[in-house]
Amino acid sequence: MALNDTPWSGHEADKLYLQSGQFTSTLKTSEYVGGIDADVRELSWDGTNTPWCGTAADKLYLQSGQFTSTLKTSEDVGGIDADPFGMSWDGTNTPWCGTAADKLYLQSGQFTSTLKTSEYVGGIDTNAVGMSWDGTNTPWCGNVASKLYLQSGQFTSTLKTSEYVGGIDTNVVGMSWDGTNTPWNGKQASKLYLQSGQFTSTLKTSEAVGGIDVNPLGIDTNDVNARLGTPPPPSGGIMGSLAGHGGLAGIGGIAGYKGGIAG
Repeated sequence: MALNDTPWSGHEADKLYLQSGQFTSTLKTSEYVGGIDADVRELSWDGTNTPWCGTAADKLYLQSGQFTSTLKTSEDVGGIDADPFGMSWDGTNTPWCGTAADKLYLQSGQFTSTLKTSEYVGGIDTNAVGMSWDGTNTPWCGNVASKLYLQSGQFTSTLKTSEYVGGIDTNVVGMSWDGTNTPWNGKQASKLYLQSGQFTSTLKTSEAVGGIDVNPLGIDTNDVNARLGTPPPPSGGIMGSLAGHGGLAGIGGIAGYKGGIAG
């Protein structure tokens, strides 16, 4: 799969989608998940599987791959917040947000019943409808004020910055971070958007997806390492890494270590 492809979710058809690039009109694949939860909200991508959330059963879900019909696991979070609307993956735990209590949450693992921390953001926007994690801070969006927000850490009460995007789309419903720019989607125009940086007023591009699903509610990037700010694994895996250092022979190898086995 291409690192620049765009996973997104839609509630009209209750599907997970993979759009080519950032963005083209080409839809590469999709998967119906309405039989699992008929109120699909935001999705993410962890490099192997697809986390997503739904408000019909108030659960976090982990769908196999990108995408198959196999549901690997799920976790009921309705006792924490009865309207889980946005979610992501930080490499260890699951950040998510809920509109019932207007909070950002950090669920342990993928997934356990342990809630590690939470932060009330209702004083900033009373409808947190999408979130991500950039390795340092928490991008999230709210559609009461039609803004993109950057909350310090995971989580503090400090709001580092925000950007009004209501002039582009007044119904912000999902967002992510690709390491350079901010993908988000809007329900008013049924579009995927790419906002410059974190954040500026510059809209770099957009793509109408209303012909696929008129209710886009979540978005992410396929480049997990860029989003988290972590280096990608070396090409060729461990052996490729060793080869880059002259392989076993280049670091003395078996033969060079105390004369090798024969020695």
